[in-house]
Amino acid sequence: MWLLNFFRIQLNSVIELLSNTIWLLSAEFVAKISRIFTIIVLAAQLSPMSYGTAMLALAFHDVFGLLLRAGVGSQIINCKPHQLENFAKNGIVIQWGICLTIAIGQFSSANYFSSLYDNDDITLLLQTMAVIYLLYPWVSIKIFLLQRENKMRWFSIRNGLCVIIENCTIAITALLGADILSVALGKIAFSIFWLLLFSFSPVKSYGVGCKPFIIHQMLQTSGKLFNTEFLRGIRFHADTFIAGRLLTPELFGFYTFAKNAGVGLSQSISQVYIGALFPYLCKLERKGQLLEQQKKVFVISLCIGFLFVIQALLAPIYVPILFDEKWSSAIPIITILCLVALPNLIIDIVCCMQRVTEQYHRETFTRLVCLFISLATIFIFTPNEPMEFALVIFFSSLFCLIPIYLINVIKPFSNNLRTVI
Repeated sequence: MWLLNFFRIQLNSVIELLSNTIWLLSAEFVAKISRIFTIIVLAAQLSPMSYGTAMLALAFHDVFGLLLRAGVGSQIINCKPHQLENFAKNGIVIQWGICLTIAIGQFSSANYFSSLYDNDDITLLLQTMAVIYLLYPWVSIKIFLLQRENKMRWFSIRNGLCVIIENCTIAITALLGADILSVALGKIAFSIFWLLLFSFSPVKSYGVGCKPFIIHQMLQTSGKLFNTEFLRGIRFHADTFIAGRLLTPELFGFYTFAKNAGVGLSQSISQVYIGALFPYLCKLERKGQLLEQQKKVFVISLCIGFLFVIQALLAPIYVPILFDEKWSSAIPIITILCLVALPNLIIDIVCCMQRVTEQYHRETFTRLVCLFISLATIFIFTPNEPMEFALVIFFSSLFCLIPIYLINVIKPFSNNLRTVI
């Protein structure tokens, strides 16, 4: 009986995280089916060169979008109760400033990126997708408040629906002959429905405020968050940017397809889990229960990581069934890239813990070290084939775990030792 009560107490302590994760993963599972359908359609409708162009444009678009994740969201989710009203009121002003900056920056720099890769199609995609940043500020604060209150059921259903709409729009427009423009049209469809569905979120509305002191305080923290988000995004897309320069257009298309069908699908699961984990950890931190729950969080995280191993094992089975024969040579690459998501998940969880405890400098340092290792590995081995790129990325991700251990285990231990002495 004592053992049963013990397990019941332990389960209740993480039931909210499990609930949030299950809701988000359920929505992601449904959305993933539409994503697989989209990948199948794009693989059938686009040539390897066109596929590579679309994925390269999306990579640049994602890097610009990092500013959104470095904005006020983390601060609103993690702030103390007495700070919430000021952060919510003044955060909307910062969100508008960030989104306008991103839209102008992406639109004006599109020609430069196009000339860098000698591909005019990149300009069209980036300038079209720049428009969507003008829609996000209208509902962004409401979404942050939803996450703060751990209302993941409400959030996940609507977010999953938006993803399904995006994927179906891409697939349908590609079938109708839109070619690479279909990915931009999908992003626009996502943003429109995102605005419509989240406009009526069941959270308190705080209005708009403009206190220079609060805005300055939030911008300082946003700058720290931007550093870590930028380093994370550059590391994730570094192989794409470098491969686009080193590989032939056709080989680059094969590599981006493998990455999209491999680590891309795994990464979406990882992002969903981190999305559920961060608000939960913030709540534990506000209650002073974070340290005692860390081990349980890592156990649940290992279960999530096991899904990546399953996907890697299933790649030789599902790829020939789902995709055209022209992509069959990418199967070994997909298998390896699926496994890349496992060390990346560990890195993301460690950085998430650091962010929750407001160790922004340590989080930035962790991301910087991982980026340096990834870039150094690529430049040392200089891969010139898709398979070589996949192996380099996999081993560089494993190498990143060594300094992660040193930064987060050895250093705190040495600090404690000096305190005792």
